[in-house]
Amino acid sequence: MQNSNQHRPNDFTPVTGAMDLADYVINITDNINNFPDFIRTERKNPDGTIYEVFIQRQDSLTQIVRDQTLRIFLLTFSANEINLTREPWRKAERLEKQADAIRLCGEHIAAIQLCRKHFHLSKKRNKHWTNKAKELRAAIAGWHDSDKDRYKNI
Repeated sequence: MQNSNQHRPNDFTPVTGAMDLADYVINITDNINNFPDFIRTERKNPDGTIYEVFIQRQDSLTQIVRDQTLRIFLLTFSANEINLTREPWRKAERLEKQADAIRLCGEHIAAIQLCRKHFHLSKKRNKHWTNKAKELRAAIAGWHDSDKDRYKNI
């Protein structure tokens, strides 16, 4: 019999939410219909003739949003690994990792808006993605506030 205080595998936690967001972003950015590997642009020769150029998007917004979600996941995972019962001196480190993840969620939400403008994302997908990031930010903020209250005397 499972203790009611234990998390079941399908329960939402900041760590599982961060992993879910990272997985979602990896999947949608791998879809070349939404996030093309190349962009087409036009350039002019010195004589004024126009030619097409294809530029690879390796260091682009696509990589930024992927990196953000990976970083959010790693911050929440590593904050969760700090056991304040055994290591109370690491309280500031845990709270800082949580705060960094909250800030990065906000930056990620801003980056989603740029993705909507520059890529082939439907309003529905954009709204879903934004809501996932906002829900995660709220969950991490709740966890952060709970930890501040619970461990204020450490």
